[in-house]
Amino acid sequence: MITPKFHWKYMGLVAGVLLFTAIQSVIAQEELTVSEVDVAAYQVQLAVDLDQQQLAGNVLLHCRTNAKSTQLVLDCGQTSVQSVESTSIKSFRQEDRKLILQLNAHHRGQHEIRITYRARPTRGVVFLPDQESAYSVYFTSEWMICNMNPDDRSRCKIEIDLPPHLSCIASGRFIGRAEQSNGRVRHTWELSSPAPAYTYGFSIGNFQHLEESHEGHYLHYYAREFTPAQLRQIFQYTADMFSFFKEKAGMPYFQEAYRQVMIGHHYQEMSGFAVLKTSYGHLILEDSTETNLIAHELAHQWWGNQITCKDWGHFWLNEGFATFMSAAFNEHRFGSSKYESDIAAYKKVYEKIKAEGQDKSLVFDNWKNPSRSDRNLVYFKGAYVLHLLRQELGDPAFWKGIRDYSRQFYGQSVTTRDFQQALEVSTGRSLQDFFDQWIY
Repeated sequence: MITPKFHWKYMGLVAGVLLFTAIQSVIAQEELTVSEVDVAAYQVQLAVDLDQQQLAGNVLLHCRTNAKSTQLVLDCGQTSVQSVESTSIKSFRQEDRKLILQLNAHHRGQHEIRITYRARPTRGVVFLPDQESAYSVYFTSEWMICNMNPDDRSRCKIEIDLPPHLSCIASGRFIGRAEQSNGRVRHTWELSSPAPAYTYGFSIGNFQHLEESHEGHYLHYYAREFTPAQLRQIFQYTADMFSFFKEKAGMPYFQEAYRQVMIGHHYQEMSGFAVLKTSYGHLILEDSTETNLIAHELAHQWWGNQITCKDWGHFWLNEGFATFMSAAFNEHRFGSSKYESDIAAYKKVYEKIKAEGQDKSLVFDNWKNPSRSDRNLVYFKGAYVLHLLRQELGDPAFWKGIRDYSRQFYGQSVTTRDFQQALEVSTGRSLQDFFDQWIY
């Protein structure tokens, strides 16, 4: 039975599922793409105007296309592109949230492109002007021109110009602050480990801050309205989660620091940090065991950010894993009854979908217009199916299989077939019947 508080918590996660629809409308435009683009690195500069809720930006891309390609297509959201500078580009146009770049006839497949643009985002960036705060969420292409394909992993430098009294947290490693001639301060962050563009992000504001260290990594906690002592209480299990997920994956965390920011009304994992809505902090201060969402977003640093679905049809490999791993951590930390309560909640969501005749394969042929039930399936059916797989294999074989799979594909993009084959090699048994019944 799900208690009201437990139910409320998972409605928060369901809300996050619904808001992730944002990414899908970008994905829906992929028909325009006539060439695959491989971006090696981005360098984006943003000047953020919190009062006017707008930004001015430019992004330098180093990328590659097939030498026979005639066009290069990037995601641009609702930005207004002012100019494109490159010896490779003959002309450009914007169409259906895409920037379509016409290539010169004699290009050789390697491109350096600088794009200047302006934006007044209605999504992708949440402005909180009464708090002098803002943060990115879901729609990276609404604040930087990029390739949103999850299989395209790139390095990224993010430079954000702000008034001198504000702070900035972003993906990657903090490089430093530099005063600009206009009186603003440029905050520079650099992500040297290639990651999908949808995992890039930032948070801006005046924050209380607490720093801890654990196993050679720095753990940073930020919030506007919580004291450092409260932040320590809210995030008291983060270090234990780190050790748990590292052990289950058989791979270390890939950056020097991990940051968690209590801000606004959303939950999202980003490369090297996560945003968690402010009201969730109050819930944890009332009940310290309500850690599922902290664990879920941290688990994504392994399953989602480092091991990424090759395309959105295999999205359950991101979200089903993170949801299941949050329950597995609860079992580790609080005992089997907490795990069983989580699994019962996942099963209840799934059974309701099934009773409504909306059950589907966890591998989607078409993820361009997912329904609410579709999104709940990848989170909650996905997590429940991993629990059933654990029961099928037994703990030793299941966790060995998860570790072998995670080691094999760490830093890569995967399909469900990759996951199945890794488990079959690890366990020495066929899982075709199980995958046919529960996944395919």
